[in-house]
Amino acid sequence: MEFNRSLRASSEDTLGKIGDVFNQTKSFILAGIGNSVSDIEKKQMATEVGTLIQKVVNLGNTNFRGRYLFGGSKNDTTPFSIAENNDAIRYSGDLEDIKSFDSLDGLLVNNVNAGATLKPFAHVEGSDLDPQLTSSTRIQDLFGGKGVDLGSIEVVVNTGGGDQTEIIDLTSADTIQDLVTRIEEPFSGDLTVSIGTDGLNFTPSAGTVAINDLTNSTVAANLGIKSSAAASITGSDLDPGLSLHTKLADLNNGSGIGTTTGKGLLIQNGIQSETIDLDGLTTIEDLFNALKVADLDLETGFTDDKSGLLISSRLSGVALTIGENGGSNATNLGIRTLTAETPLEELNLGKGVPVDGVLELEITRRDDTEISISLAGAKTIQDVLDKINSYDTGSLVASLNTTGNGITLSDDSGTGSLTVKENGISTALEIAGTEDGNADIVGTDVDAASTTTLLSDLNGGTGVPVGAADLIITRRDGSVETISLAAATTVDDVLTTVNAVDPGNLVLTLDTSAEGFILNDNSGTGALTVTDNSVSSALGINQSEDGVTDLVGSDPNPQRAGGVIDLLFRLRDALNVGDSAELEIINQALDSELEDFNFARGNVAGRLKSLDNTANSLADEDILIQESLAQVFDTDFTTAITQLANLQVTIQATQQITAQTLQLNLFNFL
Repeated sequence: MEFNRSLRASSEDTLGKIGDVFNQTKSFILAGIGNSVSDIEKKQMATEVGTLIQKVVNLGNTNFRGRYLFGGSKNDTTPFSIAENNDAIRYSGDLEDIKSFDSLDGLLVNNVNAGATLKPFAHVEGSDLDPQLTSSTRIQDLFGGKGVDLGSIEVVVNTGGGDQTEIIDLTSADTIQDLVTRIEEPFSGDLTVSIGTDGLNFTPSAGTVAINDLTNSTVAANLGIKSSAAASITGSDLDPGLSLHTKLADLNNGSGIGTTTGKGLLIQNGIQSETIDLDGLTTIEDLFNALKVADLDLETGFTDDKSGLLISSRLSGVALTIGENGGSNATNLGIRTLTAETPLEELNLGKGVPVDGVLELEITRRDDTEISISLAGAKTIQDVLDKINSYDTGSLVASLNTTGNGITLSDDSGTGSLTVKENGISTALEIAGTEDGNADIVGTDVDAASTTTLLSDLNGGTGVPVGAADLIITRRDGSVETISLAAATTVDDVLTTVNAVDPGNLVLTLDTSAEGFILNDNSGTGALTVTDNSVSSALGINQSEDGVTDLVGSDPNPQRAGGVIDLLFRLRDALNVGDSAELEIINQALDSELEDFNFARGNVAGRLKSLDNTANSLADEDILIQESLAQVFDTDFTTAITQLANLQVTIQATQQITAQTLQLNLFNFL
């Protein structure tokens, strides 16, 4: 009892010190908003915020009697540390509650849950993956992992010759296939039990089938198969939850996660970025193992209802994004952090997108026309895409990035630059910027160090067989240029000959740093192709580039931990650049976080008070017990001495009378 009380008292004291950091953080935010302090002073405040980050880390690593208070069940190692490969703080504990007895029959949590107080994880909660019911689905995974308590059921089959009634014990069944086998077996082919996408189906060879519960039992009803006699029975949805053994091919009602060859997931956690190859993976356990091997400071698991995946970052101070790598695997796994359904109000860490104000999305198209598109009324990313795509259907197209996350904007109105003007909307959607036209064919390294380099010295001295073939270029407008380089002896000769074909439109340049050639063409919007032959191969430009490059936006929906440590990192960065708008957002987030923190702190204080009450109650009980024992076993010495004295007098008188009596003889009576 005393250990538990002192442990919680230490926890309350530590939380009080963290509460002081909240107050200091608030003062920095208020001082940094606006122009009341200079940029230099804001940078100085940013440095001081850095010391607050370290202070919270130190408090998070408080050790009491060999136990780290914020480590969860991993309380024998330091829970918070600086991430070596990121500007972030890593949390290595867990969010498990540790309980101990506060009485003979009472358990009470005696640790501080870091998830409720410091919120060190950034969570990506996946959508419902609706796994298909299969023969290997375990009974315990049904109904979102709640399972079903099995027992016996009554099955009645009548194929025309009368009822065949069987009481079937399902108690030991572990999988759906076990149920099927046990139910079919007594009927010797007269009953077929099939597995639907979400439930069990029963079909007799002829006649009818009925399934009933036994008295005081609900097994059949719980399995969704209870029915009066019918030609067939279609069971209700058993809603299997996810488990490590769930096959990826069974997700999304059996449609799987899409093609994985050459695709996979693109995950970025701070400055760490990895492409996760899913090819050859079979189960969710395989997926989790692949994520673990990538070493991105991620934790894997399932949502509370076992319907989706839960991917969590252990880092505070950086953002986590999960995107596509050219396919649809992240979307089909329900963990892409930016989807068509993402609400605009969630973007930019809750800042949202000001679509209902006076601003519009302003675009200068490739044909140099300027347009404005109203996004008023848009609620989701899909709404934004629809409004853009309806402006010039098929020509101006907005879509989600095929690689990573963000919005891609393509335009085939011309070959000039495509520009999205920077304003509140484009910045919030992360698509402000310019893409200057057609992409180049970037050649490989052929040792072209300068324009004076001899062609005979290229490719390690192998040279270029300029007389063996012509350079054949299929331009973006579909025309074909056949260029003879037979007279060329230097790199400059090649550049001069190609650039003379259509000056300013078909342009070959030299990248001396990469020691290779770059070919650009602005004749149209189609593909640019250099036919593969001995000359183009030796020049390293035997390639094709498929047209105008799209304007590719960045991810506007990064996921962050959101706890006090993460907010301090955001505050530090905002002060460094003098971003008052970000400071306003952090101020609101801090107020919300402080409310949650105080609630959790109050919970700890409540548990401490409960222990105090229990201790006082035990002390009162001890006094009562001592009084009871005293009444039974303790001696009242005053009364005892008096009683002893009286007994002694009585005994002495008795002895005297006895002595006198013994002295009597016959003469005393004469």
